[in-house]
Amino acid sequence: MRTKNAHYELVRRRHPEWREHHLRWRWLLDSYEGGERYREAVYGVDRRGLPIRNLVRHKREYPDPREPMGGVAGHPFSGPGMEPAAYATDDDYELRRARTPVPTFVAEAVETHLSRIYAREVRRKGPAVLESWWADVDGCGTTIDAWMSETIAPLLLVLGQIDLCFDHPPAPEGETIATRADVARLGLGRCVASHILPENLVWWRLDQTGRRYAECLVREVVETPTGTEERYRHWTEEGWTLLDAEGERLASGSHGFRRVPIVRVFDARKPRCRNVGQSRYEGIAERQREYYNRDSELILSDTTQAHPLLQGPEDFIQPDGTIPIGPSWLLPKKKNVQGGTATYEGFDVVAFPKEGAESLRRNKQDLRGDVDRDSALVRPSGVEGAPYQSGLAKMIDHADGNNRLSKIARTLARAETEAARMVLLVVSDGEWTRDNEEPFEIVYPSEFDLYTVSDVAQAASDFQAVAARAGELPITEGLLLMRLMRLCLPGLSDANYARCDAEIESYVARRAGL
Repeated sequence: MRTKNAHYELVRRRHPEWREHHLRWRWLLDSYEGGERYREAVYGVDRRGLPIRNLVRHKREYPDPREPMGGVAGHPFSGPGMEPAAYATDDDYELRRARTPVPTFVAEAVETHLSRIYAREVRRKGPAVLESWWADVDGCGTTIDAWMSETIAPLLLVLGQIDLCFDHPPAPEGETIATRADVARLGLGRCVASHILPENLVWWRLDQTGRRYAECLVREVVETPTGTEERYRHWTEEGWTLLDAEGERLASGSHGFRRVPIVRVFDARKPRCRNVGQSRYEGIAERQREYYNRDSELILSDTTQAHPLLQGPEDFIQPDGTIPIGPSWLLPKKKNVQGGTATYEGFDVVAFPKEGAESLRRNKQDLRGDVDRDSALVRPSGVEGAPYQSGLAKMIDHADGNNRLSKIARTLARAETEAARMVLLVVSDGEWTRDNEEPFEIVYPSEFDLYTVSDVAQAASDFQAVAARAGELPITEGLLLMRLMRLCLPGLSDANYARCDAEIESYVARRAGL
């Protein structure tokens, strides 16, 4: 029997908050990625030993345990890399899973919001070390704009959190680092950044402030000639230790950062957790799963009801359940002879009731509308299932959308600020503090043009019409014009709003004097 080493218990540690949320994190990522990953994802097994997937299995869709391939242990099911339609021919559940397209509600909402934000310029200004890092974030030539918009921002918003890791680049193989000149020659004094998915940061201990890691354990999957292997990197305030899955020490190193060079940035924190974020797209992911299941019900219903049932005389049915067909596919009718007359029994087509299917279709429209409201997306008039929107309704939707985009922009700005401070810490080898911090600036846009040309023209015309009749009730009309101005021009700075308020007050006062 193999003796457990000193680090065996370390690699088996799992934080209670990780145990509670790791499946949820993986499910949120699957919802964002969609496609085959969403269709094939497994989140455990049910009481009968079958996989729990995003598509919920009905009670009647469980295999018969008396069948040779049925039961708990022997039922086949497809997995990653297998054709999902392999068992769709005689299994209603697999038919639904193979034929139902995966909705992309989460990805649509995230891409819509981020495309609006990053369509505007993000202003960054800082010392030379930050400017250099912004030009090459990960040591592979990736700029800060590409790194944030394509990798960090989507993961941060979908998961509600993301861990960022900062370190010096590793020395090339065969190079000996003996002096600072060697470090400068090889460019080893700069900083490279990477991200860690929350499902891979399996255990941690926070310091007294509750904001920094005192130590943490990161799961890493490395490729080998025979496949993949799990390894664990234990970070402390002094260095790191690389361990295999059994706790055997593979490598170690030290750093002078005086803290763990990993920081978790949040969109928002869960109220009852110390180190877990709250995803703003979790509700959309829930509706995406429900839409996926209801869509599968409609597909199965339409498939099974595409060919009508035929109801005919019982005398035609043979003992083996078949109906005899004559030459040229002629189906005979039953002849009844009573006295001197002969009658024939007819065949009737059984019509399926469609009320349940229509209810599912209406529910799908409601779910789609809920997603649009949850993500502050405006549905244009004329779209099927979308109610007509008045000018005021559009104005409120645009104002709400601008406010949400501004909140997301502030979240991304906070994340970039934390990243910039970690870069200064790494480059200075732990000498950086907030007291000696060189000033830098990261400004995300707060104003977003969500109106169409016709909306802007109509809003301006309505505002001018109200302003032209002002003067009878100067106080009330002044407050009304200020409120309308904020609805028409959401996201302005406080200074610009103050200037507009002063202009409105002066105008209404002049109108009242006339």
